[in-house]
Amino acid sequence: MIAGFDSALLGVRRRIRGAAYLRKWVVLGALIGVISGLGAAIFFTSLDLMSRLFLGTLAGWPPSTPAGEGNHPIVEPARPGALPLAVGLGGLIAGIIVYRWAPEAEGHGTDAAISAFHHGARRIRARIPLIKLVASAITIGSGGSGGREGPTAQIGAGFGSFLARFLDLDARDARIAVACGIGAGIAARLAAAGAAVAGNYPPPAAGAGESAGRIRAPRGDAVAIPAELSHAPAVPHLVPRPPERHRGGARPGD
Repeated sequence: MIAGFDSALLGVRRRIRGAAYLRKWVVLGALIGVISGLGAAIFFTSLDLMSRLFLGTLAGWPPSTPAGEGNHPIVEPARPGALPLAVGLGGLIAGIIVYRWAPEAEGHGTDAAISAFHHGARRIRARIPLIKLVASAITIGSGGSGGREGPTAQIGAGFGSFLARFLDLDARDARIAVACGIGAGIAARLAAAGAAVAGNYPPPAAGAGESAGRIRAPRGDAVAIPAELSHAPAVPHLVPRPPERHRGGARPGD
């Protein structure tokens, strides 16, 4: 069975290497986009759960949301003295997770993803997306300072790097795969594929092993496919919901 799998994988690798640019990246870009979108959706769900746990349960301060995203108003915390405890506890747990299992997952994520594009697109460890997802959900969910774009970009880049190793892509295609993952992660967060494509050209890194002239940015069409597909799994977490109505059909404030 193992020999059969190895033989099939070798055949897939040969077909991908020999495929035309557009055909290859329609398939690989779609795969990276869908998986990155699913990763982003799991991250958003985990972030919501951590917010309810640390801020809602521990501090008695349910997170507020805009009228189009649930209409949860801003309220006074039931236990204001517990807010610093929630933030500190979340930071401690996230720090231990990152320090113990994946030190390269520290920070906001985009710098690490861009560095991987320049210095080693095939070297992002497979555990990084999971560690980044968990640690970022705990950090942001407990009230820590951070955003969602960086984690989703690094989660997508991690899967692109894993796919590059699994399919034994060359250095150029590995960079494209990581760039696709970055664009897909940002698109999943913003539900804006065009913005992800426009901003998905990592700048030359200072001290990179090769000159800026040899580090070519991926073509826009390679990034557009995963960017477009990635935000579909995350749509339920991003599309505004109609404001809640009181009995009798009146909106709050009417």
